[in-house]
Amino acid sequence: MKKNLYITYILAAGLAISGCKKSYLDTLPATSIESGDAFTSPSRVNAAMIGLYDLMQPSQFTNHIFLVTDVKGGDQLIKSSGNYNRFVTEYQFTEVANGGTGALSFVFWKRAFEMISSCNQAINNLPKSPIAEDVKADYLAEARVLRAWANHQLIRLYAQPYAVNPNDLGIPKVDKPLKAEDPTPQRSSVKDIYAFMLEDLKFAEQNLSKKRSNSFRITINAVYALQARLYLDMGNWTEASSYAKKARTGFPLDAGATLLKGFVDKTPEWIWGLDYRTDDNTSFLMLASFQEPYDIGYSTFRASKSLFALFSDSDIRKKQFYVNLDKVNTGNGDALQRDDVVLTGDGYLMNKFYYRSTLDLDMPLIRSAEMYLIEAEAESELNNADAAQTALFEVQKRAISDAVKSTNTGDALKTEIENERRKELYGEGFRFFDIIRRKKTLVRTAAEHWKPINMASGNGRNILPIPQREIDISRLEQNPAYK
Repeated sequence: MKKNLYITYILAAGLAISGCKKSYLDTLPATSIESGDAFTSPSRVNAAMIGLYDLMQPSQFTNHIFLVTDVKGGDQLIKSSGNYNRFVTEYQFTEVANGGTGALSFVFWKRAFEMISSCNQAINNLPKSPIAEDVKADYLAEARVLRAWANHQLIRLYAQPYAVNPNDLGIPKVDKPLKAEDPTPQRSSVKDIYAFMLEDLKFAEQNLSKKRSNSFRITINAVYALQARLYLDMGNWTEASSYAKKARTGFPLDAGATLLKGFVDKTPEWIWGLDYRTDDNTSFLMLASFQEPYDIGYSTFRASKSLFALFSDSDIRKKQFYVNLDKVNTGNGDALQRDDVVLTGDGYLMNKFYYRSTLDLDMPLIRSAEMYLIEAEAESELNNADAAQTALFEVQKRAISDAVKSTNTGDALKTEIENERRKELYGEGFRFFDIIRRKKTLVRTAAEHWKPINMASGNGRNILPIPQREIDISRLEQNPAYK
């Protein structure tokens, strides 16, 4: 039987284990070493582990997931013209199952399963590798965390949120390298995939070295943070709050002024990030390229009027929309100089992410601000208003000069927390997922968007189609809206 290219063949072949051009490691090219050979010496093992992170970095994966989910969620939009036809399909919710190998709904599926494949190869081969047992356990934990991360990307993109229907169809559970004769896994339930991810993260909680401190690799705080995210998705508010507190420990919030420095250099607030270098980057396809205001990169994303309206004049984050007017008009000047806001025909220019010519633009994956906001949301759902207000205030007071601790309770407090997530996390891939996991209606009005949307919770277009090529070969069940 012909096997699926992305769930079976690549997993069995093992060639997705790759290297990357990092100063802290000299690695081999992706196709020059078979997966079994990648674990035959300590140096090769370390190279293979670093290679797992390299699989997160291609242009049409992690940073494009951020961009897609932000452009869908209403707080950002793609320009109506001069947009190079990038993200237009996603903005309009017009994805189709047979969109071809260039469609992001195809690419996300392919890249995530390539990463899961490589993680499975690592998990399978590490026990036989010639390294110390404590190092082996540490690497096994790291591989399982990265597998959980990749599964989380897939389950959020291709299945209805846990809060909508935990028993709905999720994604195939691939927990080992597959051989040619193995049957192609079919789709497990959303609930089962969340249990699978938590199993990986619980293993890591027990086995990952607590001595890890490099925020460009998995640390114990990143393990806590990923669990906080999963529990938030599941509505397990007690565990979400508990793990968010653990995750942010040792990662103090940045001073307000740091929020104007471009979000492309790691700061003490970053719990986990991607390390891009001048010799290892995706150039014009990086996150900052689409969000910067000066036409240096693509410069095609705009902020909606309703997002901008959330910021008070005393909020330093409002200056993330201030741009260097000389650079807008003539292309000269300091990119981070902040003269005034510019409202175009489509929306506001944004200056949160700095797209500099050296292209060494690190990318935040988890910040402690998010953990405070998870804590605040969870505590509000538990009716612990004071705890929620306190966590919320930590984020507000470093950014808003006249901030006072909220006295809101109930739904008013939940709305305030939701809006604080919008202000703090826009551009970092959260807004759309926040809407659908909280079972809200996505409303984009004609006053702000050239493609208005009114999409109720659970609408089948909230999630992506399984690629038709996958359906044809693996006989997976398609998501209902695309049948």
